[in-house]
Amino acid sequence: MKSFDLKNLNTALLLLGERLQLDGSEKHELVVCGGSSLIARGYVSRVTRDVDVIARRFPGRGLVSSRPLPAALISAADRIAADLGLPAGWLNDGPADLFEMGLPAGFEQRLQAHAYGSHLTIWFIDRVDQVYFKLYAAADQGPGRHVDDLLALNPTGAELLAAARWSFSHDVSAGFRLVVLDMLTQLGHAAVADQL
Repeated sequence: MKSFDLKNLNTALLLLGERLQLDGSEKHELVVCGGSSLIARGYVSRVTRDVDVIARRFPGRGLVSSRPLPAALISAADRIAADLGLPAGWLNDGPADLFEMGLPAGFEQRLQAHAYGSHLTIWFIDRVDQVYFKLYAAADQGPGRHVDDLLALNPTGAELLAAARWSFSHDVSAGFRLVVLDMLTQLGHAAVADQL
């Protein structure tokens, strides 16, 4: 198993939950975005190579940055990687910067929980929040799978307008703004670009 489709993703996360329980670890609640969240919630049917953790959730306390992920969690993930032939770092805090820069309004209320045993709960992000993140990533990193994912989400003009405004609060440079406006036009949303 070198990448995750829905079946492989569920297998890896279930085994991770079981490993955490066997290790006597504390219970973990992770907020996941990116390709694995898109796959888990049925927004796309593709594969991904990792599970991007944007935040950790604590009941009664809300969300905190995923950086750094706890050592016990990383150790358990490394064991699963060895067992399943997954790449190192398959469970990572790569998108923690997005959390630290500020999440879209209503983000936490839109999360969807899935339990993987008694010691691991994954909160997958909502479609609307994927639109925000994918627009930002596509403009930041250039065309490719982020644009493909954005198109698969079939965002409305209103969603793209809100996502663009949120993106501008994360990168205030004139160059980034021009890239977003051009991308919106190329995607057939010139009317949205005109509102920005």
